[in-house]
Parts: sequence; structure tokens; C-alpha cells
Amino acid sequence: MTTVTVMELLRDSTSDMHNSAEANEFQHKLSGAKVDKDELGRYLQQLYLIHTGVSSLIEAQADNPAIKHVVREYHHDQTSIVNDLEYLGQKPELAVPLKATAELIASMNDTAQNETAALLGYLYVLEGSTNGAKFLAKALRKGLDLPEAGASYFDRYGEQQRERWNNFKQAMNEVEFSEAERAKLVSTATETFQTFGKIGDELLQK
Repeated sequence: MTTVTVMELLRDSTSDMHNSAEANEFQHKLSGAKVDKDELGRYLQQLYLIHTGVSSLIEAQADNPAIKHVVREYHHDQTSIVNDLEYLGQKPELAVPLKATAELIASMNDTAQNETAALLGYLYVLEGSTNGAKFLAKALRKGLDLPEAGASYFDRYGEQQRERWNNFKQAMNEVEFSEAERAKLVSTATETFQTFGKIGDELLQK
């Protein structure tokens, strides 16, 4: 009997939510470079809050065996998104969470306290997004006439993207998660995909 790896489980269990998030109207505008610089900045503010939220919780739980095995220093590096926000005239420290973002961050805090290893489910979505984001960065730079800054977050790993994603997958698969932890990883990853859709909806209403 073939054992399903945790990365296969995450991919297969969240595929519908992943597709739904990508089909969101705001994501279509983003990928088609139909947003303006203000809309891009407001979106990046929410991503900044999510990244810094999960990063701070992971750092606080660095002794957890799963987190220690999977997380690398570059997972905490927010330089690119901070530079993008500053270029777009946004102050990262003044970012205010939308309702969907605030709910996700509250859930992250609860996960950190009760099911620590499942923080990696949030990171799975953020790291997985780098797989297609290089094309998004190119589209935004062309459509919004951006220099390197402004959309560098979407290509934050550059030529190291594939290697870092493969390393993440391998490290995740090497961890012996319990069945309960695997289920919670799916739950936190699903919640993150859902949140991206909700954020898009909220941004369109403004």
C-alpha cells in the first residue's frame, strides 16, 4: 500500500480551494495587471500582515521539531514586500488588516497555541504561491510600468525559487506528522486559500 506524502495530501485536499482562490475576480485583475498601484499596495499590505504574522509565530515556536526541520531563515525575510510597499507609498507598519486578514491572524494565534506544527499549513500556501508568481511579477511590471521594486515580492526568490520549493517539499515529507497533525495542516492551508478569496472580495468593495 502506497503511503500518501503530506505534500501530496496538501495538494490534493486543497486543490478546489486553490482553484477557487485563483478564480477570484481580484486575482484575475491582478494577473492581468488591471489593478492600479494603489490597489496593488493595499493587497500587498494584507500579504505583509499575513507573512509577518505567521513568521513571528513560527519564530516563537522554533523549538517545535517539525518547524525546526522545515523552516529556513529566508522564510522570515520580508525585505522584498517592504521595499514594494515603500515604493508604492505605503508604510508597512501602518497596514490595517481587512476583516478576512484579521480572522486569519486570529486563527494563526490559536493554531500556535494548540496545534503548533499546523502553522506549516499557512507557510505551505505562501511558499507554494511562488511557483506561478514570477509570471505575475512580469505582468505587473509591464502593465503598471514598475521597476524592480513594486512587484519584487512575487519573484522574491529569483533563480532560487525552484530549489527552495523542492527543499520545502522534501523537508515537509521527511517530518512524521501524526494523522491529527496532517488533518490540521490541510485545515490551515484550506483556510489560507479561502482567506485570499475573501481579501480579494473586500478589496473590490473599496
